[in-house]
Amino acid sequence: MRSFTGPFAPLSDEARRRSREETLAAGLDPLAAVWIFGYGSLMWDAAFPHTVARAARLPGWRREMCVWTALARGTPDCPGLSLGLVPGGVCDGMAYEISADDHDREQALELIWEREMWTDIYQPTWVSLELVDEELSDAGDGETQGGAITALTFTVNQASPQFAGGLTQEQTIEHIALATGERGPCRDYLANTVASLRALGIDEGHLNALNDEVKMRL
Repeated sequence: MRSFTGPFAPLSDEARRRSREETLAAGLDPLAAVWIFGYGSLMWDAAFPHTVARAARLPGWRREMCVWTALARGTPDCPGLSLGLVPGGVCDGMAYEISADDHDREQALELIWEREMWTDIYQPTWVSLELVDEELSDAGDGETQGGAITALTFTVNQASPQFAGGLTQEQTIEHIALATGERGPCRDYLANTVASLRALGIDEGHLNALNDEVKMRL
């Protein structure tokens, strides 16, 4: 069982603000609407103002339980794991359009940065995203509507001490099964992710198998 001396150090408010401003400056027209891609808890808990929610596919990236959480879904003595995007494969999730209205966009992005950029584990990344028809097939072969769009998502910073790379399957199962933090059990986070994917018609084999193994450990 891996442990840490304390929760991971948060970024300062100034660092978070600077990150947000630099990311937007490097992306689209500052007056345009912004699309956000969610692949974990944002799929079922998008607690920020948005005008549209659509199923979407991100080529070139995949989700893995590779982020230590010693606060939200675990403790320093018994840290949990949460999802991060790493290169390779394909990732299906949800895309949310944030209004171009200055007030709405500022409010939404501040909430997102407070949540996703609390520490240095994630990197805001502009990606090419495919909006997918609501009728996703079981195999994930939904037809795109309108082609690719530019969207913002949060990929893993593998240089962060919060990156949980190289864990064995047994270690991963142990941490997910046992960890509980301020936002509840880590196993619920995984179960909610699997349920959200299934609601989209996505059968993600490795997460389904991991969820089943965690249940058997309880």
